[in-house]
Amino acid sequence: KKIAELEAAIVRQQQTVSSKDAAAAKRTEELEAALAKQQDAAKAAEAQFQQKLQKSEATAKDLSAAEASAQKKIAELEAAIAKQQQAVSSKDAAAAKRTQELEAALEKQQDAAKAAEAQFQQQLEKSEAKSKDHTAA
Repeated sequence: KKIAELEAAIVRQQQTVSSKDAAAAKRTEELEAALAKQQDAAKAAEAQFQQKLQKSEATAKDLSAAEASAQKKIAELEAAIAKQQQAVSSKDAAAAKRTQELEAALEKQQDAAKAAEAQFQQQLEKSEAKSKDHTAA
């Protein structure tokens, strides 16, 4: 009975590990999709600023100001993309660390189950030996 309980606990632990891995993978995909969306937005904004610069027939001062604004916006978007990439990396690292922790806990549980099984086997053998002694007597 104890062995069955331990085996059931191991199965539950494995399901938890699989579930957490799936959740981490889904979250990573979501972050990567958000990052791709932001990169597309940055490219679109850059293209829009380039069109505005090309179409503009204003004075050199106006062109210079528009270009500076575009460059600032591009720098801001690039900084935001870098921030997103760091967040994705951080989430991946956290998910990997959690997976390692869960695998270690699972291994510990499996070792405990094996030890309990060995102990049970010893007790069973002692009991059988006593039973033979009583039968012999």
